[in-house]
Amino acid sequence: MISVGIVDYGVGNIHSLSKSIRIAGFRPEISSSKELLSKSDIILLPGVGSFSFAIDNLKKSGLDSFIIKQSKIDKPIIGICLGMQLLCSNSTEGGINKGLGIIPGKIKRMRNSKFHIGWNSIQLKNKNHFLKRFNNHEFFFNHGYQFEGNQKYVIAETEFEKSFPTIIKKNNTIGFQFHPEKSQKAGIQLLKKTIKSISNLEW
Repeated sequence: MISVGIVDYGVGNIHSLSKSIRIAGFRPEISSSKELLSKSDIILLPGVGSFSFAIDNLKKSGLDSFIIKQSKIDKPIIGICLGMQLLCSNSTEGGINKGLGIIPGKIKRMRNSKFHIGWNSIQLKNKNHFLKRFNNHEFFFNHGYQFEGNQKYVIAETEFEKSFPTIIKKNNTIGFQFHPEKSQKAGIQLLKKTIKSISNLEW
């Protein structure tokens, strides 16, 4: 059974996420241990709250450098919501804060300084992507910042006054701005498809 190491760094709805991973048919392992996480087939970086607090927690535990090293050896990594944002170069939330730099791009305030909370559909840019079945499906969002960067890393977008990236990817790292674990059946199915695909390196 595929194991999913959920990074426990004091930020995120990890127990809800763990339950969703289990329902999807995989073995979740919540841990802050680099040794245990390195043995997982996939690393999942959750996150709820502020970028500055989250990145500080990762740095204090040394998990920031660990995750970066894992990405360099092509370990599959999934980031969800704030976890996705942490994968990027930097963020303007709470000042200018450096991110993990795994996916080049900046995290900036949503246009018109609005929060995006609720259900919204995603539009895949590449209809042949392994997530193509989820094109126009609705997922649950709760965020006030968005990704800005090279479009080659953008897999899907969502319309909220204007389009913004909602799924980003580079190599074996993929990030979701929305919460699959809070998106009912579609979210579970998306996690299942993503985990199966990236664990087999089906990009």
